[in-house]
Order: sequence, then structure tokens, then C-alpha cells
Amino acid sequence: MTAPGRSAELPARKRWAPAARRTQLLAVAEEVFTRLGYQGTAVDDIARAAGVTRTLIYKYFADKDEIYLECVRTARAELETSFITAATAAAAPRDQLRAGLGAYFAFVGDRGQRWDMLFGGGSAVAGSVAEEVADLRYDTADKIAALVRAAVPHIADEPASAYAHAISGACEQLAKWWRRHPGVTREAIVEHCMNAVWTGLQTIAEG
Repeated sequence: MTAPGRSAELPARKRWAPAARRTQLLAVAEEVFTRLGYQGTAVDDIARAAGVTRTLIYKYFADKDEIYLECVRTARAELETSFITAATAAAAPRDQLRAGLGAYFAFVGDRGQRWDMLFGGGSAVAGSVAEEVADLRYDTADKIAALVRAAVPHIADEPASAYAHAISGACEQLAKWWRRHPGVTREAIVEHCMNAVWTGLQTIAEG
């Protein structure tokens, strides 16, 4: 029992290093954006979910747009690193494509929340944010095009870019289908995607 005239001691509030706090806030924001969508999320929602004040949020970020774009950049960097690393580790063009697709769908399966933020309903944005998000998606296709050119050195830039965008779109739509059919194995999904996109690349690779 607290003695008269003395206040009860409160538990010490956890102190975060700035970098760790920023990382924690982004992780919470990613979950909130995935659940509520960009349009439905306010800074207050992120603060509430993180158990902090709006003032603390604004200590690290200028506004909601900055938080969202940082989440998107982080997620895209992880996705791109995974499929680029997998594809470049293989030798033959067919194996490179299969390895890259395997890494992409591993990301879908293992990092579902992060993938949903990038491609699900929560990814609907507007204004200047939409422009940057579109640029980031285009950059991902450019990285796929670089892999296509590396696998098929004699391919021209225009068809390499066209194939890359076709592959990107096919993966995104097939991943959305897979989320609705979770009983399908990852191996089967990769095989379905290979069957859909390899024929054209094979013709060019063998030409």
C-alpha cells in the first residue's frame, strides 16, 4: 500500500532507439494499410494501433503519404530482391524463369500481408501518391525486363519490356486467383504460370 503523500510508482515506459521506433511504426502501418486501405487509413489509426500519439508519428514522418510510400518501397524492395536473387542463381533461361516465379510466389505465400498491401484492395491510391506507386510498379517490370535480356541476350529492348510487363501482370493476377484458391500448392501455381508465359520466351530463346 502506498504511503500517504507518496504517489504510486508507474512502470517505466519502454524507450526505443529512433531507428527501431521507425521500423516498428512502419510495421504497424503496413498492417493498418492492408486492413483499411490507403484511402481508409488516417494517421490516428496508425497511432492507435501502435499505442502512441499522433505527435510521435509526426516526429518520424511528415504525413500519411510518406508513411505509405515508405511501406510500399520496403515491400517492393523485398519482393524484387527475392526474385532477382533466385533468377540470377540459375543458368538456363527456363530455369531462371522458374526460379524467379518460385521466389515471387514464395513471397505471396509467406508474406501475404505485405503482398496484399502492394496488390490487394488496400493498394488503391490517388493523386501524387498514385503516380509514385505506379512508377514503382513500372520499375519492378523494368527489373524483370533486365532479367529477360540477361537470359536472352539477343532480344531487343522493346519485346523484352513487353514480355516483362506481361509476366508481371500474369503473376499478379495468378497470385490473386491463388489467394482465392488456397488449396492449390505453390508448385502447381508456379507450373501454371510457367505454362502461361514460357512459350513465347522459349521461341525467342531458342531462335
